[in-house]
Amino acid sequence: MPINILSQETINKIAAGEVVERPLNVVKELVENSLDAFASSVTVEIEKAGKNLIRVSDNGCGMDKKDLELSILRHATSKIENFEDLSHIHTMGFRGEALSSIAAVSTFDVKTRKKGESSGWKLSSNGGKNVNVVPCSGSEGTITEVRDLFFNVPARQKFLKSDSTERSRIISSFEEIALANPEISFKMFSENKTVFSASKTNNKLERISDILGKDFAKNLKRAEVEHPKVALDIYFTGRDNSLVNKKYQYLFVNSRPVNYPKWLTHCLYQAYRESIPHDRYPGILIYITIDPSEIDVNIHPTKKEVKFADEQSMYDIIYKIIKNTLVSHSYPEIKINIEPTEDMTLKTPHILNNFTHQHKENYSLRKDDNVVAEPISKYNPKNYSIDKYANVFARQQEFVSESFDENIKVLGQIFGTYIVVENKGNLYIFDQHAAAERVRYETYLSQIKTQSLKMQQLLIPETFDISPSGAAVLKANIALFNELGIIIEEFGHNSFRITSYPALLGNVTIEQIIKTIVSDIEDDKNAEMKERTDKIIRCACRSSIKAGDSVSFIEIKKMISDLFKCNHPFTCPHGRPTAYKISLNELEKFFKRK
Repeated sequence: MPINILSQETINKIAAGEVVERPLNVVKELVENSLDAFASSVTVEIEKAGKNLIRVSDNGCGMDKKDLELSILRHATSKIENFEDLSHIHTMGFRGEALSSIAAVSTFDVKTRKKGESSGWKLSSNGGKNVNVVPCSGSEGTITEVRDLFFNVPARQKFLKSDSTERSRIISSFEEIALANPEISFKMFSENKTVFSASKTNNKLERISDILGKDFAKNLKRAEVEHPKVALDIYFTGRDNSLVNKKYQYLFVNSRPVNYPKWLTHCLYQAYRESIPHDRYPGILIYITIDPSEIDVNIHPTKKEVKFADEQSMYDIIYKIIKNTLVSHSYPEIKINIEPTEDMTLKTPHILNNFTHQHKENYSLRKDDNVVAEPISKYNPKNYSIDKYANVFARQQEFVSESFDENIKVLGQIFGTYIVVENKGNLYIFDQHAAAERVRYETYLSQIKTQSLKMQQLLIPETFDISPSGAAVLKANIALFNELGIIIEEFGHNSFRITSYPALLGNVTIEQIIKTIVSDIEDDKNAEMKERTDKIIRCACRSSIKAGDSVSFIEIKKMISDLFKCNHPFTCPHGRPTAYKISLNELEKFFKRK
């Protein structure tokens, strides 16, 4: 085949595909440009989840005519001048492709006025062509409008998800940026309605409370570490406030939201593994300020990954802060100032260990000299594997389906978690939570199917607030919640109220159940309607009898009788076993009677 030279239009569209996959990429790139322009206020407006309109307004430094004309050219940037600058990036962007790529697949307008200038300029283009620059009026700063995204790349439109999914992604990304930059005020409007608003503040905890909720923020512990090359500000949950998923785990490096690297995921697992249940997760926000020469931000097209020059030292510091705090059983606000010494730089393998040996008496993480953290396991990506249910059962045995006699002999409850029963010459050990959860789950399904769902009316409706991204998910699924008997109404800006819920759920904190469901749906934005329905029911049923609950003999007999009327009695809705059987024959063999 002959080799062809691609047209500039084709080249621009290909480049756009690397930078702009969906509307949220446009929002992220434009907001980052506003931050790099030293804006103290940023407003985002979207229509039809950004497919019809994305407008980003800021009060930053603005551009003059020359810079505006250059701004949409490929590889044109104010962030770097030469290759060496990539080793000490201080800005959010630097590739010089964002505006060019966005303009190539949209109807694109920029209005800008440079600080100190009496008037501004407006640039317009259509699919990256017909560029026109004219004078305009307006306030200092920049307003960028992106309309009809992917109008000239219809194949790309086919890969976009529903409006609710795309909108939720945009809000989640905007939340991350706002959490990373509390000193800047942010607003977002969708279809002319406010979905997000955060006033600027010098207090990170206040910003966390505004975005992730007061209930989450009030339980956070704080630790700071300062060093000539790196400073950490960490907010994290203790042993009594673990979460059902990893949704509230954030990493910010030099005010840039980035993905968790594998070493950090492993670090948190090791730090918390003896403090919270295996199926629970910590909430943690890590703010790292570091010399740009010690990181590489040039390893991902959307700049969502950062590589540290010395991962092991970062691992050690974060591990010891969290582990020692959890071990000490006391949660003060901790601040550590690490004084530099000749033998201690960021590249020293055990930076915090050295510090504790030299300044033990001032080391506020220790409750007393007897509290010493365990040695740190070296992180090895090849060996890193966490099996959620690893080693839970020392011996697995197929639990063959069978019928139970009415005369079940209940022997009792052990360890506050397991029910021991004798029936038909066999000994059964039931996980009381898994068994109760299976019964409630199938009862819920049956009542929905037969339209016989009994409702618990609340005398005083429960009201609650939720994060902007959570509110977007809840609004998109509110009809589904109502169909399943959880009656929710909008009650103001990111606020809702509950008027009734299925009586079979018992005396529960329905607000927490709803927030857990929303969080689970957010984690799987591509779930179909049937999957979301099942997710809601399964999450609601988690409130069944818990490990540690005291259960009467009458309750035990009813639960087991109901369990064996279920279609799938041998696993809970999440796949864990409900029971373990030991036959008389097995016992006799073990005790050498046979």
